[in-house]
Amino acid sequence: MGTDIKVNDKIIFYDGFCIMCSRFIRFIVFLDKRKKFKFSAISSDFASKVLSKKLDEKQVGKFIVYLSKDKVYKKSDAVIQIMIDIGGMFNIFKLLKIFPSKIRDIFYDIFANNRYKWFGRSDICDVAPKEIRDQFINK
Repeated sequence: MGTDIKVNDKIIFYDGFCIMCSRFIRFIVFLDKRKKFKFSAISSDFASKVLSKKLDEKQVGKFIVYLSKDKVYKKSDAVIQIMIDIGGMFNIFKLLKIFPSKIRDIFYDIFANNRYKWFGRSDICDVAPKEIRDQFINK
């Protein structure tokens, strides 16, 4: 990937050790036919470097983060905005914005706090297949 990564790219920071999170990312890759998203494990040096400028240090690594055009989306806002940015029938996710993010994030936090228990945890960060590796930031 080199130095061609722009912080204004659409970058999804995810927990690469979480099995459910990795499946979600593979689903996004499957839907992202135009390859507009880039992906980075939240535990990577790149994520630490970029997110330390955007979030409180205690928040980094606690939830999914979506960086789009230098705007930071966290938790349920991140998931909703990712789906909206995919477009098409996923624009229906806009309807979820009628609920305040504080209420949506209660459900997000319940899911996030139990994701390892419910879906498992990998001992190693998931590695992308060759055909999509160019979308993953491995720094």
